[in-house]
Amino acid sequence: MLSSLLAPTVIKYFGAKWTIVFATLCYCIYSYANFFPSYAILIPSSFLLGFSAAPLWVAQGTYLTTSAIQLSELINEVPEFVISRFNGVMFAFFQTNQIWGNILSFTILDAGTEDQKPTNVSSCGSQSCGAPIESNQPSPGKNEVQLLFCIFSVSGMLAVFLSMCFLDEQPSATTRIETDTGSSLSLVLSTVRLMGNFKLFLLIPVFVYTGIEQAFIFGDFTKSYITCTQGVSAVGLVMIAFGVSDVISSLICGQLEKITGRIFLFCLGSVVHTGLLVYLYVWKPNQQAEWQLYIIAVGWGVGDAVFQTQCASIIGVIFASCQEPAFSNYQFWQSAGFCISFVLSIPDGICIFHKIIGIGIWLLFSMITYFVCECKIRRETNQ
Repeated sequence: MLSSLLAPTVIKYFGAKWTIVFATLCYCIYSYANFFPSYAILIPSSFLLGFSAAPLWVAQGTYLTTSAIQLSELINEVPEFVISRFNGVMFAFFQTNQIWGNILSFTILDAGTEDQKPTNVSSCGSQSCGAPIESNQPSPGKNEVQLLFCIFSVSGMLAVFLSMCFLDEQPSATTRIETDTGSSLSLVLSTVRLMGNFKLFLLIPVFVYTGIEQAFIFGDFTKSYITCTQGVSAVGLVMIAFGVSDVISSLICGQLEKITGRIFLFCLGSVVHTGLLVYLYVWKPNQQAEWQLYIIAVGWGVGDAVFQTQCASIIGVIFASCQEPAFSNYQFWQSAGFCISFVLSIPDGICIFHKIIGIGIWLLFSMITYFVCECKIRRETNQ
């Protein structure tokens, strides 16, 4: 969260391209650190990883949006549609990590092992209240774990090499106009001051929701629905379905906004997630109901694709002249959503059905504030 406030400063001094390169290198360092698992190595590398995450995403959003705006000027097309299309393609490629990552993990760590399904599923699903899930699957061997991190490290270094060689030195057409002569403190304050912008203020609940919904699918759903009923070995397979759905939906959303507009897409995403939340609340999962898990994962991937692509798109459209502070706010509040969700997983008294109710209420609230924001945007456009 805190590195989100510093992201504009980092991008000002290094530029979007080299921020992406250096931040990706920090991810590689974390992968290498896992070859020597000790507190003295993992804690500093984890701190470095967390610090680099926000600048990476802010630089990516800035670079992508600026490129889309430049292309829209060349082809004489509305920037909003090009930005949406770019974000659809980017998030489609990004979400393939769910596919390749889970295939690698399942092939290397789970191949040849037998994980018996849990026998007691009475406390699974919405009735799960923080109790640890027992698994009969043996822990993976040291060689398998090191092979996995070796693949991650090589992939990361390949990303660094490709970014260095093929990304252009693209100046940002955003806050640099106003802050080239400003101090680092003024850049940090630009992110804080933008929170006072009424349109961004109205979008904050949606940004928080994008963090909450991701934390729910990756944390609560995998633990209380998949692992609790099918065993931990089924997590990777179900989440591959989530990844495939997210990839396809991201591509479709990027193209569909030009036809339907982003309001329809936000409504679609919220309706899909609301329907799934209701089903997850009333459903009593069991060992034989494995196919429902895949359906839920696919549906959640559709909603996630909508929120990820359209949030990035609306930021690029509304805040084209101050992209770094705007994307920094997006990452800050999305991270806050992650933190809130995971903190609420600590107390045993908070059950999944409590979370489902809370997520549903927050989703409704975020859609109300989003519609108010859209009304304000249209009113300003008509004037």
